[in-house]
Amino acid sequence: MAKLTKESKFLLIVGILASAAMVVANTFVNVFLLRATEGNLALLVIQNIINFITGVGAFIVGSKLLTKVSITTFLKIGIISMAFYFISILLLQDHVVTFLIPLAFFIGIGNGFYWFATNILVAKVIKESEQGRYFGYQQTAGSVFRVVTPAISGFIITRFTDLTGYYILFGIAFILFALGIVMIRKIPSFTLDSVVQLSGVLKLKGNRYWNACKFFTFTTGLKGAIDMQIFMLFAFLIFDNEGVIGNILSVTAIITVFSSFWFAKVYHRKNQQRFYFLTSALMMLMYILLALFPYTPVLLALFVVIAFTQNWAITIFQALIFQLTRRAKDGYEQSDYVVALEFPSALGRISGMVIALLLIQLVASDIAVYRILFVIIAIAWILEYLIIEKQVKWFKDELEDEIHEES
Repeated sequence: MAKLTKESKFLLIVGILASAAMVVANTFVNVFLLRATEGNLALLVIQNIINFITGVGAFIVGSKLLTKVSITTFLKIGIISMAFYFISILLLQDHVVTFLIPLAFFIGIGNGFYWFATNILVAKVIKESEQGRYFGYQQTAGSVFRVVTPAISGFIITRFTDLTGYYILFGIAFILFALGIVMIRKIPSFTLDSVVQLSGVLKLKGNRYWNACKFFTFTTGLKGAIDMQIFMLFAFLIFDNEGVIGNILSVTAIITVFSSFWFAKVYHRKNQQRFYFLTSALMMLMYILLALFPYTPVLLALFVVIAFTQNWAITIFQALIFQLTRRAKDGYEQSDYVVALEFPSALGRISGMVIALLLIQLVASDIAVYRILFVIIAIAWILEYLIIEKQVKWFKDELEDEIHEES
């Protein structure tokens, strides 16, 4: 962290606070909503679809107004909207089911504006030489929160009757979001000189860097949406106890802290292909095994594999996006590509939720739905690696030129 610029450090701090709030609130939010809706999984999926569509709308609004409204204003609106979502759950309590769909718009606006602002800030503030360290420390900090948060969250939930424990967690998340808003004033603010060129970028063809971005983020969005929606619900189905799940998450998070911190020190562009292949292969194998054998031992093994490797994938994914968009050019700014990427990503997330919704409606057995979705996640993991290999060959040509120049 000592090698990060002052602006990078403050952006990192805001990101850490927001991530901490999300960890506190999101660890069991799907379980809470499943309880509140009396097991209505389809309603949760519909809420997520609205969330993702609204997020795209937020990106469109942001891209049109960034010549007049500062980037930090969008960041504040995003965090405030996410905080409002969780404080509303806290205040509505037993009546939350009635407002579940309207609330989806607030979390969608929050996620949309937060990531719109964060992506542009990272593109403008974080140098490429800082990216590995920046994303590595970000993941490490997130992992530290995940060490203590799940066990404490699980204890709080099981300690109090009814849904009181959940309301306490949403209150804590609200406070963390508020601290993030206060720290935003330390981040350099700016507007763009011209409107983000969404239409032109989205219609662009024949650019291998943009193609890699589109296909990569679509696949990641599809996989991530399904995983985010079902994994904790499946774990709850197996263990039927938030306290047990919280303890497991905390133990595996300890592994993640050391793994992420080590990875932040060793990661660079020359080894990102090997690490991503290792992660993709292991995750694909474990999800296929879980689909074939949806039982406690395999689920625990997957928790361990995730603890070791998934943050590697997240760090590389984030760095790859900025490596690719910086090289895409073709008459457009990097910020144009960064904003436009929300569209294939959102399309992937919405597609994932539509697939899940169709399976819920068409397949009688819940466990069969989980099994099919696990296979889809497994395929997506290895497909991500192959997309970058096919489109840009993991920058092998550039790396070879750099080696020749150094020699």
